[in-house]
Amino acid sequence: MQSLANRLAIQHFVNAYTQETSKGHLLSRNLQSPQQQAFSQGLTLLTIPIHSIQAQCYFPLAYVSRVGRHRLADFPQIIVQGQIRTFSPVAIVGLLLEELVFESELAVDAASLVEKWIQSRDALQQFLIQREHDFDDLVKAGQNFIESEQALVLGHSMHPAPKSRTGFVHEDWLKFSPEHKGQTQLHYWFVHQDYIAEGSATDEAISAQLKSALQWYLSEQDLKLLNTHTEYKLLPLHPWQARYLQSKPWFERLKQTGQLIDLGLRGWQFAPTTSIRTLASFNAPWMVKPSLSVMITNSIRVNLAKECHRGELTHRLWHSEFGQSILKNCPSLKAVNDPAWIALQIDDEVINESICIFRDQPFSPQQQVTCIASLCQDHPSKALNRFNALFAKIAKLHPEMDLSEIALDWFNRFLEVSLQPLMYLYHRYGMAFESHQQNVLLEMENHFPKTLWLRDNQGFYYIEEFATEILKALPELKEKAFAVGPKDFVDERFSYYFFGNTLFGIINAIGATGHMSEDVLLEHLKVFLQDLLQQYPDSTLLQGLLFNETLPYKGNLLTRLHELDELIAPVEHQSVYVQLQNPLFIEQKDVSYA
Repeated sequence: MQSLANRLAIQHFVNAYTQETSKGHLLSRNLQSPQQQAFSQGLTLLTIPIHSIQAQCYFPLAYVSRVGRHRLADFPQIIVQGQIRTFSPVAIVGLLLEELVFESELAVDAASLVEKWIQSRDALQQFLIQREHDFDDLVKAGQNFIESEQALVLGHSMHPAPKSRTGFVHEDWLKFSPEHKGQTQLHYWFVHQDYIAEGSATDEAISAQLKSALQWYLSEQDLKLLNTHTEYKLLPLHPWQARYLQSKPWFERLKQTGQLIDLGLRGWQFAPTTSIRTLASFNAPWMVKPSLSVMITNSIRVNLAKECHRGELTHRLWHSEFGQSILKNCPSLKAVNDPAWIALQIDDEVINESICIFRDQPFSPQQQVTCIASLCQDHPSKALNRFNALFAKIAKLHPEMDLSEIALDWFNRFLEVSLQPLMYLYHRYGMAFESHQQNVLLEMENHFPKTLWLRDNQGFYYIEEFATEILKALPELKEKAFAVGPKDFVDERFSYYFFGNTLFGIINAIGATGHMSEDVLLEHLKVFLQDLLQQYPDSTLLQGLLFNETLPYKGNLLTRLHELDELIAPVEHQSVYVQLQNPLFIEQKDVSYA
């Protein structure tokens, strides 16, 4: 497994590196020297220079992508001054990063990212060992929500260290990681109401709802405590976070004075989902999203007050007459809301590290619901992904269709289910979403797209220029939730998240099946966008997607290299964005900007 983990970790890193820096270029077989042909065995080579040692890296590609997510066939051949040299995977990563450090105008240090790459690689190796007998199940056609969430073993395919989790040690990886099929109960503190803050978009306080739902899982002694301490409220915490917060000075003070009673683990067994901190159970009334002071990929995952307010307001919006009207016009679109939250409050200040957000749990074990990241994931050791299995199942149901027809039909149905309503919300109501692969859930019926579920209100935006109706009805979206942005900013984010990340990820995964090329799928997407432009001729978003030679793209490697925290930094400076060649670009003929 060590060799497989090294190759996959290098693949993630190299794809992010070449895409964000434009340093690599493709060398087809007919352009290769005899020495290169002998190494490539007929495959295209991705070549990357390392100027510091006057070297060239040649990566053989098992799959060449138009949208940047290549598959490596093997480890690279490295030529230094005409001689073949051998370097470890860690050395290759370090040398490539030092190229960026040398060229940077800012003072950056690659050591932190090298460390995170090693941690991610080592974690991936452990996950591969743990799930080795499940490899085929990771890409099976039928998966329910929790199965799909726990199937994402390889992680973000364009991130340099997708499995890095700074803060997890020893058994934490086993208990709290979805890749290990982890299961955990929540840890509860019983806290005097003077030290509790909470909010809910529903009629009943979330503390009362929680007390009522949890009582069936409590001992007689627990129930007696609840009945004798009527002025106390239950505070749920991630078990890792409960352990972490016990070191805070206020914890011992509250405990000694009897304001906080530590109950320990209680209640439902929850499964960690792809975001690690969000926990799901088919038996519990909610999913929960507790704060987790662990750096997962690019950010320490601590909830913020604005996210709590955003969740309440978004729930109110969707359940209002106004919101119900929107959803009626978009029957294939649904939202997974975050209607309530609870937290510790000391000296009138909410302790962000203790915030637990309550999320809708609308799914049953029978529903076929998958996040797009899991849907697009490769088989760890075979040239397959889940689309191979889906298309094979559809072919059995529709023997009159060949696999290329099925692939194109599936993609077109996905556009109808997702892009059509998202563009309607964007242009009619000024609503946009960070609809990247991990936030977008697809419900399927008979293996075809049926419903698009949007989760995580942290990434819901309202466009200043378009969202006048919504902002008039809910002015707090700007005043408390900080969810409003100018059109140019939201255009950039939506362009990357839904197109550069989600749609291009689906195009890449379908292309990798061999049943339909990425080029054909991109052409179909262009036609779909041109039709949408007829509906929304003033759309700067659609004009940019079709007529700009480059598109904005979030640089996960550069964001990590510059050590930006995407949750804490101001929204305009959370990430490094780069401009990449636009695969949707068409020459603008006889088309004028409105």
